[in-house]
Amino acid sequence: MSGTLTRPAETAATPSGPSAAQARPASRGQALRRHLGNEDLWTRATAPVALVVLVIVFSILNPRFLSWASLTSMLADSTIPIVLALGATFAVTLAGIDLSLASTVALGSVTMGLAYDAGLPMWVCAFVALFTGLVVGAFNGAIIGWGRIPDFIVTLGTMSLVMGVGLITSQGKPVQMPDASLSFVSVHGIGGIRYNFLIAIALGVLLHVVLFHTRFGMHLLAVGDNTDASKAMALRVSRVKLAGYVICGGMGGVGAILLTSYIGSSQPATNTDYLLRAIAAVVLGGVSLFGGRATMVGPIIGAILLTFLQSGLTLLGVSAFYSPLLIGIVVIAAALLMRGRK
Repeated sequence: MSGTLTRPAETAATPSGPSAAQARPASRGQALRRHLGNEDLWTRATAPVALVVLVIVFSILNPRFLSWASLTSMLADSTIPIVLALGATFAVTLAGIDLSLASTVALGSVTMGLAYDAGLPMWVCAFVALFTGLVVGAFNGAIIGWGRIPDFIVTLGTMSLVMGVGLITSQGKPVQMPDASLSFVSVHGIGGIRYNFLIAIALGVLLHVVLFHTRFGMHLLAVGDNTDASKAMALRVSRVKLAGYVICGGMGGVGAILLTSYIGSSQPATNTDYLLRAIAAVVLGGVSLFGGRATMVGPIIGAILLTFLQSGLTLLGVSAFYSPLLIGIVVIAAALLMRGRK
């Protein structure tokens, strides 16, 4: 890189005309390579472009794919992956990961069911689920921040611990919650678009403001980009990490509320596919796995893309067994596009 920077200076210092003329095409070539090789641009465009291509292909193969009923149903199905992807974005922006997200959803759903079984009002039950997610996030963040233990190890342990607590507490049995106020957001909506999806989008807007328009958000991006430099700037790195994982866990709590609302009962053993899809959506959305660079729009589009992919394959009669295979391929391809962004 230093050689590239010194050549124009050396050429400018040389009086000969031919040398100066040769420098101009070289600089144009470098500019072209920079534009074509702008990995930041390509990674951020991956999810939107892939979504458009996928919609076109599936619409040609099956015209029912783009029917309004099918579209609104798929958007509703993408709600929980969107919420979890938003939470995972904060962990990944810190150059970390939260493997306990799906387990947090399960435990939040269990505590919500137990609160309902105890006769508490529905709004209190929902708050219990949210609080459960915040506690799990705080537990992860405290150990990662102050214990200085790698996030992968901490959240891997928390994943098993939290799932175990949920199964023991509930005895593995779901609690039926036939409450109209609970199912309201999953059944009703505006113009066919259900409230649960609108809630997920509203959360995305809120977290975008938090991440890009607050001092805390700037600190979080700085810590994710370079922890040592952040310490040198007197940023409270441990507190920033704690707050980031609390938000991540909180989104797990919100996911628990929306999942329980969608199904109508607590879910002690949540499908770990939610974790895969959340992380896949973050990667597809262009969030840097190395930390310090993020977007809220990208993970939302990534989650919708994966949901559309799964639904499209189902409409075409493709076995559901192929879904994890395709998601894995998509994630690896997106990660390869992201190489070198740091």
